[in-house]
Amino acid sequence: MPTKLNHYWRIRPYKFEEYCKFMLNSFIPGINKLDVHVVCGWSVLIGSYSDIILETVANDLELLEHSLLSKEFMKLKENLLNYVTDYNTKILVLSGKRDSYTTTFQENSIKFNQTWNINSEKAAYNHYVEEKFYPCLEESGITVAAEWEVLIGDAPHIVCEGRANDVGALIGNLQDKKFRESIRGLKMLISNYQSRILGLHIQKLQGCKSVNYDIIR
Repeated sequence: MPTKLNHYWRIRPYKFEEYCKFMLNSFIPGINKLDVHVVCGWSVLIGSYSDIILETVANDLELLEHSLLSKEFMKLKENLLNYVTDYNTKILVLSGKRDSYTTTFQENSIKFNQTWNINSEKAAYNHYVEEKFYPCLEESGITVAAEWEVLIGDAPHIVCEGRANDVGALIGNLQDKKFRESIRGLKMLISNYQSRILGLHIQKLQGCKSVNYDIIR
């Protein structure tokens, strides 16, 4: 089962060019050698928490834990901190609901990520999100790629990963009456609701014989 490791940070002022070189030449290749696949990086366009989210995935939790404890990862992290601040990580596992997660993104891909804590009976929560909330997101043009649980890391403990291709249409749909009503219903079952719109920051370029990455400036 795929296990996600998200890295969060802010780029140090006046370090952007050096940061780009380090990410493309050292950090991303180094992470990939540890069998933790770098999917892409995201800039937080609307919302709080951090400026950058690097999305990486391992085939299972045991492999991810082994990689995180390696000397190679410790050295990569130490060097990364020369270029970023407020570094943090979260380990996420699939909750078992709405699993259509893929590691493929288009050039114009955006994310609408929502996070929360469940503070109601699990059965009532499961029924609402499965029968009402997630279908409403799909009707609004937001593909629910997966619902994740934060296994290790700060709250909120549930992450709904939504994907779209048109930020203008997304913002318009988020103002729709039906969507707002579905959010109000969700908030009766949860606490600490947050949302973020993300744009691509680091994109994987799939060539015929190799995989490269590019930083979107």
